[in-house]
Amino acid sequence: MAPEIPNQQYPLYNTTFSLYRVSPLYTGSDFSLNNATLSQYARQFRDILAGEVLRGVRVGLGPDDNVLARAGALQTVTWKLLPEEEAWAAEEETDSGNEDTTISLAINRGMLVTVTYEKMAYRAVLLRARREGNFDETVDSAREDDDGFKHFPLLLLKMPGPLRETFADYLSTTFDSRVSPLRLSSTYLTDTFEKYLADISIGEDGEALDVVERSRSLRTVIKETAVYLGFDLPDGSSSLKGIDIQIAREDLPRIITKGKQVVRTGGDNPFLNALTTYIKAHLALNMADERVKIIRIACGAFVLGGEGRVKITQPLSNAGGDSPQSRATRRLLNDLISVASGGVLSRDEGIP
Repeated sequence: MAPEIPNQQYPLYNTTFSLYRVSPLYTGSDFSLNNATLSQYARQFRDILAGEVLRGVRVGLGPDDNVLARAGALQTVTWKLLPEEEAWAAEEETDSGNEDTTISLAINRGMLVTVTYEKMAYRAVLLRARREGNFDETVDSAREDDDGFKHFPLLLLKMPGPLRETFADYLSTTFDSRVSPLRLSSTYLTDTFEKYLADISIGEDGEALDVVERSRSLRTVIKETAVYLGFDLPDGSSSLKGIDIQIAREDLPRIITKGKQVVRTGGDNPFLNALTTYIKAHLALNMADERVKIIRIACGAFVLGGEGRVKITQPLSNAGGDSPQSRATRRLLNDLISVASGGVLSRDEGIP
């Protein structure tokens, strides 16, 4: 029996993905991307997977290969355009007979690849590039691809090692593209968290929420927060692995208020300002030291790791279908796309 996929859950949410950057895919100047043409790639990739099983050999054999063995027999591979969240329906992902040629890339978020085994389903999501300065828009115009290249700079993968390597190799050989892991620096992690906190503190009218409403929003959306510290100490003891800092939801609004009163160099970062001051006072640890690294931030809205992993919680929507959290989540994703495509943030430390 094929695994069940939640009906209304958008594929980007509630799943831990590995982050990769992808150079432009070459498809040819006369090649139009729609569900009919993408189904050709699905058949090719399925043939590769099935062929490897029939020969008794798999590309990228390793310890994780046992995961695929436990997943059962390969059943289907689908490759489709990923609609915007408002237009998402479960049958878009599971109905392999739907090859609508009227659905264009310009009105979609990217491409969704689903590999379904008997007991497990795996996903790859390629998100398309968006024009500079348009990060808060839900729908954006597709880039001009007169040169035959399609731009999907950010790849989200939920696959075990052997399948992940085989898919990356398929992209490289089929589209003359390069796939590489996307690492994130400490600065990027903290800036992303600060932006998210600021975005959910802005009401639908564009005005900042009052203290009571902001505190309610932080407690409801962010909830508990965990900051994971690592240390870049080449000559240090290997027993010093890291420090986990847990912040209760009731304390977060007070931390941000306190942080706005702390003056530090490096911009307006109230959360980091307050946390740095607190840790230095109580643990005698200077988080501003370049050898102290923030390697992961986890909260109720998302988990983002410097090793290149992300999990985004499905945003809470209001009656109108949009909310400050939805807008903040779109910005988070769009910023990741900008980094993967080689934006300014990609030159920060830790981002290749």
